[in-house]
Amino acid sequence: MSENVYIAILLASIATYACRAAGVIFSKKLNVNSNLFNWIECISMGIIISVISKIIFFPEGMLIETSLLNRILAILFLLIIFYISNKNILISLVSSTIFFTLINSMN
Repeated sequence: MSENVYIAILLASIATYACRAAGVIFSKKLNVNSNLFNWIECISMGIIISVISKIIFFPEGMLIETSLLNRILAILFLLIIFYISNKNILISLVSSTIFFTLINSMN
């Protein structure tokens, strides 16, 4: 039984590092402005947007105890701070988290 675990770890490690090595080898030949990378970026953004939308409109756990209005206000606050701070993700995330905590503590 324990031998199977070690074999699985070894195979997973080989697969992981083989992909990383291939990335290093082929990185000089890739054009990050190509249509393939634009397509990958669009797919990634779509996945992120769908996950965030699910969290806002169909929350689970502790978030279900907050109101939909508070969640939407926090997202709007995040977007405003994001554009005011020249697209600084850290500042917008921290400030919107504080804002969300404050508006929920008032209720």
